[in-house]
Amino acid sequence: MPSVLQVGLPGGPELFVVLFLAAVVAVPVVFASLIIYLDAVDRNSDHALAWTVAALFGGVVVWTLYVVVRDEVGGNGLTVNGRL
Repeated sequence: MPSVLQVGLPGGPELFVVLFLAAVVAVPVVFASLIIYLDAVDRNSDHALAWTVAALFGGVVVWTLYVVVRDEVGGNGLTVNGRL
């Protein structure tokens, strides 16, 4: 009969590493998308949700594009709705 150490758990440490790396990638992407959404809403953009979805799936390319064109997306950002 094999011991517990020989049998192991399904996935084991490999599954932990994969889930950890997925979280390391997913958390900054969701955070950046949230920042873009809040900025677009503060600028009264009609396309805040579209920018958010694009930032979620487009990554660094869309983030850079948003920073470049965000003055044309809405207002100038001086009419902030009480958010810091």
